[in-house]
Amino acid sequence: MLQLKNSSKKIDTVFIVSLFVLFAITAILLILIGARQYRFTADSMNRNYEIRTTSSYLTEKVRQSDTITGVSVVDFSIGPALALTSKQNNQAYTTYIYYYDGSLKELFVKEDTAFTPSAGQTIVQLHGFAPEVIHTGLIRITFTDTQNKDHCIYLDVNAASGKEI
Repeated sequence: MLQLKNSSKKIDTVFIVSLFVLFAITAILLILIGARQYRFTADSMNRNYEIRTTSSYLTEKVRQSDTITGVSVVDFSIGPALALTSKQNNQAYTTYIYYYDGSLKELFVKEDTAFTPSAGQTIVQLHGFAPEVIHTGLIRITFTDTQNKDHCIYLDVNAASGKEI
């Protein structure tokens, strides 16, 4: 009878340990799956933030400056840039939007003022930015996000709602 009790205790112990190991393995797998899903979601949100922010920012800036001579594409030594011209208190100002050092940057200066590209305010991190005039009144802006995927937006400038400066 004593031997039957010992055998029963061994079986109970093996069963409890096996159950605990199964629980631990399941918990670890669940944590790994959750961590992978969290990483995927966070990366997706960051990528979507870059795309939405860049597209919305560029669209709104061009709309604000959409006058007869308010929007143009200019070439700098660092590459092409959007030049948005406006007048305030009879003084002409230009907002330059350009790519420099891994970022989309904006710089607001008096017209014909010399500046260095590093002086601009960083808007969002990107891997590329290329505005170009397709034809009169249409600008295509191609930008590359931090995942090296290209995105393209087309902006109608000098629209019927555009006003003369």
